Amino acid sequence: MAEPRWREIAGPVGRLAPGPRNSITDVPGVRVGHAQAASGERTGVTVVAPPSLPAPAGAATINGMGELTGKLEIEERGTIETPVYLCGTHAVGTVFHAAVMASGRGPDDVVIPVVGECDDGEMADSRTVVDRDVARALEGLGSEVPEGSVGAGTGMTCFGFPGGIGTASRVVGDHHVGVLLLCNFGDPRYLDLLEHGLEGAVPRGPDRGSCIAVCATDAPLSPLALRRLATRSLLGLARAGSYAGDGSGEIGLAFSASSAGGPADAELDSYFAAAYEAARESVYNCLVAARPARRRDGTMQEGFPTRAGLH
Repeated sequence: MAEPRWREIAGPVGRLAPGPRNSITDVPGVRVGHAQAASGERTGVTVVAPPSLPAPAGAATINGMGELTGKLEIEERGTIETPVYLCGTHAVGTVFHAAVMASGRGPDDVVIPVVGECDDGEMADSRTVVDRDVARALEGLGSEVPEGSVGAGTGMTCFGFPGGIGTASRVVGDHHVGVLLLCNFGDPRYLDLLEHGLEGAVPRGPDRGSCIAVCATDAPLSPLALRRLATRSLLGLARAGSYAGDGSGEIGLAFSASSAGGPADAELDSYFAAAYEAARESVYNCLVAARPARRRDGTMQEGFPTRAGLH
């Protein structure tokens, strides 16, 4: 039996209806794959693949203390040419190289892979990620999206609790907007759980880490509209309690599964609201799914209280 997600435990988030999976893969053709590092370290790789490439895309940043490779090309050309790869900070080079090789391109057909990172150094040594870990994530691409301490999220921390992967979606007319987060951010004192509070002690600590927000839609949006959509997913982080602390890189990417002409700017509000709501719910889904583990210094993470700990 599947573990309950946030809305089964605490109720819906926002006003819009979720898609059938309440996942980024509600956007037709989008697939996600995870792999934990074969080394046994609490780190790994997650891949989000559009149905076809190149795909129209836009990127946005609230606080730039992090890395999303290919962002300059996205800003210049408005497309991505590879799936979106996520990993721990010190695995970026390895994952980038593996993504180049997986693309089948080069040396005369240059490709700049899109790789986003968060720092999982408190929990793991992401230098241990190898090319085969990336290959296994690609082999695992599918429509089901495990959440919490999986793939790139294996060693992440969110609002002082175990973090990692969270996803959610919203229906907008005939289209879907889906978000997948790599959650490694948040000052526990600012965590906003709708009308719910937490029983017991709340972890203490500054907001350092990062979050990569990947937003997908089958609406035919332009690169400019997609950049604006990416910004709204980051606003969803703020609504969950992020103030984009000095050391927390909060970077968003949005892509479209359609290259047709899009709606006028005046019609974008529903898509913006969908990205905002889905990102916020993705944070909560991550928190309830992630499981505590031992840090590299030997101490144990405190697990997020679910049914018994919410009031």
